[in-house]
Amino acid sequence: MTPLARTAAIAALGLLTLPATAQEIPSAYGCHGLEQDADLATIEGRDGMFYRMASDMRMDRPFSDATVADMAALSRALASRGTTLIYAPIPTKSVSMPAWLPDRATDLGFDLEVATKVQTDILDRLNAAGVVTADLRAALLTAEPGRPTFFATDTHWNAYGADLGARAIAEVMRAQPVYDTLEKTRHETVETGTDNGVLVMRRILQRRCTETLPMPVTRTYETRVAQPGGPLDIGLGGDAPLDIGLGEDAPLDIGLGDDSPLDIGLGGEDIDLFGEAEARLPVAIVGTSFSDLATVNFPGFLAQHSDLEVVNYAITGGAQFGAITSYLTSDDYQNAPPTFLVWENPIYTNFAQVGDQPMRELIAAAGDTCTRQVPFTLDPNGQTLIADLDTDLTPGDTLFLDTDAPVTDAVAFHFWSAEDRIRTRSIRRGDRLRRTGRFYMPLTGLWPDGARQVEVTSTAKFGPTPTLFVCSLDAS
Repeated sequence: MTPLARTAAIAALGLLTLPATAQEIPSAYGCHGLEQDADLATIEGRDGMFYRMASDMRMDRPFSDATVADMAALSRALASRGTTLIYAPIPTKSVSMPAWLPDRATDLGFDLEVATKVQTDILDRLNAAGVVTADLRAALLTAEPGRPTFFATDTHWNAYGADLGARAIAEVMRAQPVYDTLEKTRHETVETGTDNGVLVMRRILQRRCTETLPMPVTRTYETRVAQPGGPLDIGLGGDAPLDIGLGEDAPLDIGLGDDSPLDIGLGGEDIDLFGEAEARLPVAIVGTSFSDLATVNFPGFLAQHSDLEVVNYAITGGAQFGAITSYLTSDDYQNAPPTFLVWENPIYTNFAQVGDQPMRELIAAAGDTCTRQVPFTLDPNGQTLIADLDTDLTPGDTLFLDTDAPVTDAVAFHFWSAEDRIRTRSIRRGDRLRRTGRFYMPLTGLWPDGARQVEVTSTAKFGPTPTLFVCSLDAS
């Protein structure tokens, strides 16, 4: 651990171990016990601005050297298909809007300089490894004095913050050599009124406050192709408006236990947004509710500032990997990789908390190294596949299973050793993720001599032509 990381970790531990009896500053809204709330511990800032203790006020960020190396490998794999990855981490509200922090933040151990250095250090390390990034923290700090870029009583950026973030990403796109070769589509954005953001956080806060809290209100906008009456055309045909799958009343999940499935408008089947296979989409967005929140118009702003057509594949409640996994394993990407892939993710997400499989899956799906076919037999039940594995396979290899059954939501890989020992690793696509029927499993965590056989069981019957391949290690 670097000295900077140690400093942040020590400070964060001091912050997170705040005694429950610590004296609170009088609230402007009669709030009490916010910092110890079991559902969402929060600190009240100036002018009704609220910060989450764990996500906004914590200073250390889990982004290991191994994660940086994986991101570099993913960037190279995408580049091999002609796609430039632009990683755009959403900074915390605390470093983006420090003017609204209460004096009490310092008493709790928060150090703005350390928190800022930790977040910029992540970008510096990614840039040094060859990953193109967008510095959204710097972009949000260019906001007009006194004008918030996040909702006061919500976790997300507002339309103004989304606009500033989109400008920064568009500048990164314009700096890439490939940008000048792309066909431009001029867009215009018009203000349409005001609307509320997500109300989940506000409802939790209001339970501990006697006065009515501010509503998360933002100005709203609509982006169109710059032609009279022309809506934003993202290749859906005719004059279809931009639909990013929220519907009119769909709630947003900020990780507080709402397990209702997200309808992203795809139904149960793949939809071809590209037309013919050789068509290449200029920009695809994968990310979280920051990109998927229709109220803030982030995809529209990105189309406006980049002069490029944009398709949004973000998934609310998909966590750090949901949207990008759904997209990279889909026909949309496999048949026509985009020129730019914008990956938005909150800076506080931890890529390593679920093991190596998700990142290894992305790297294998992004590239074109799954060329070695593995023979197998199917059990009569149609839901079990058995294959002998070559002895020359290494932990750097990944198995790619295409079930040819897009309804499949989970598979389990049962590996057998030469001594008939078994180890099982599973992949499950959550309710919010798109079904593609494609799964990638790295050959890590097995035995020194590897596995002699794999048995794969599925929650649904395999399709008529399933396939199994080995994807080679990225040796770059």
